[in-house]
Amino acid sequence: MSQNTMQKVNSFALRAFRDTADRDYIHARMAYRAGLIPQFHWSALHALEKYAKCIAILTRIPKPEKPIKHEVERSLALIYKNVDVELSEQTKKFIKRLEDFGARFRYLEVSWFIHECEIAILDRAVWELRRFCDAELYIYSGNQFVSVSKDKYDLIKSIEKPNKLNTLIPGGFLEKTLEKRDSRARPDLVWCNLYYTTSKRKKVSIKTSSMAENSPFSLNPEIIDEVSKYTLVPKEIRNAYKNG
Repeated sequence: MSQNTMQKVNSFALRAFRDTADRDYIHARMAYRAGLIPQFHWSALHALEKYAKCIAILTRIPKPEKPIKHEVERSLALIYKNVDVELSEQTKKFIKRLEDFGARFRYLEVSWFIHECEIAILDRAVWELRRFCDAELYIYSGNQFVSVSKDKYDLIKSIEKPNKLNTLIPGGFLEKTLEKRDSRARPDLVWCNLYYTTSKRKKVSIKTSSMAENSPFSLNPEIIDEVSKYTLVPKEIRNAYKNG
């Protein structure tokens, strides 16, 4: 395959996955500011899922036999074969929680709660993962992935401190949003954001809210069989409430 094919495949990965994930990320921040927490979780998961899939394509990971849906951990497990993407324990736990609840149970089958400043946790998770969504980081032979560029990897591998060199990617949707002062999405991107901003602030103050919502099934488990006549209720949910 030609160099031109490699560039076209990379362009697909960046436009279809990274730039789309950027929009999901901003959408998640919008939802959080509005207090729409289930929607925040859903968009946050979509963003992280797409960033991981972008890296998988850039490093030419063959798609698995069982398709990867709204999952991050499975993509990461494949990516680790080609590139060392270091993630903090906080980010790993956040991803797991999103997958356990945000991906599998989207229709209030289970109760949800929030007691941490999760928008800040998402900001860091995006920063840790998105830095690897950069085609310039990788070396190819034709259209085949060869290796990670050591010099460029050394600039971004640390997860200790964000700066322009390990955060901003030329041509990315977030970067274009930051540059465009009249962008309607920009206020929601930069609001209390330590990672994607043109401000030199070193800390932000965000009010931490505790919110929760009980599932109708937790309040009235006796309706599960009746509801199951009209919509899909996962077997594990039915069993959990009946046996609980």
